[in-house]
Amino acid sequence: MIKIDRSAKPSILEKKATEWTQKLLTAATAKGKKNAEGKYQHKQIKEALIELFHGKCAYCESKITHIDYGYGHIEHFKPKSHPIYRALTFEWTNLLLACGVCNGSEHKGKKFPSNSAGGPFVNPCQEKPDDHFEFVYDQTSKLATVVGKTKRGETTERLLGLNRHALREYRSKQVRKLISLKKFAGADPEAETIFQEAQQDNAEYAAFARAIGAGASSNGE
Repeated sequence: MIKIDRSAKPSILEKKATEWTQKLLTAATAKGKKNAEGKYQHKQIKEALIELFHGKCAYCESKITHIDYGYGHIEHFKPKSHPIYRALTFEWTNLLLACGVCNGSEHKGKKFPSNSAGGPFVNPCQEKPDDHFEFVYDQTSKLATVVGKTKRGETTERLLGLNRHALREYRSKQVRKLISLKKFAGADPEAETIFQEAQQDNAEYAAFARAIGAGASSNGE
């Protein structure tokens, strides 16, 4: 997870958010509520989120759009299903792009832990994930692991499944390549360029690449 600076609100939300919110909050039937709520899936909103997050999941940093441009969830950081957050259904600052696994019922889903339960989740658009996580590659196990260094970091990692088996297996292979690449970066300009690109916001698992660049990502040597 990396810090993302929130872009300007899409014009459709500038024009319609207040109207849509009013209709949602005053809907008298389940069908009316469903129809009103579904407006958040507007194409312009999805495209703005894809651009903002560079086609990556806001949480696990896995690329989504290279598999299917239409894939990925418009994620409500504060769940729209909670009555106290329903008014935030069309609030731009409450919307993220997430993969279907991080945002699925097995992981984030409708969860939003309170302070007393170790929450809230770390929000990559409002704070620095580095304050809550370490991104560690263990040379012995060959695993790239997101380690919570605060209570909120631990809660976010655990409930969102940021070290779930399939994700960590794939991510570890990519991070292992980056560690090897860094060894050549000082003497090979092309390797240096590729390694710098791996640290940019649009790169998959940029948090790990930045940790490698800072010399703080590996142990067990």
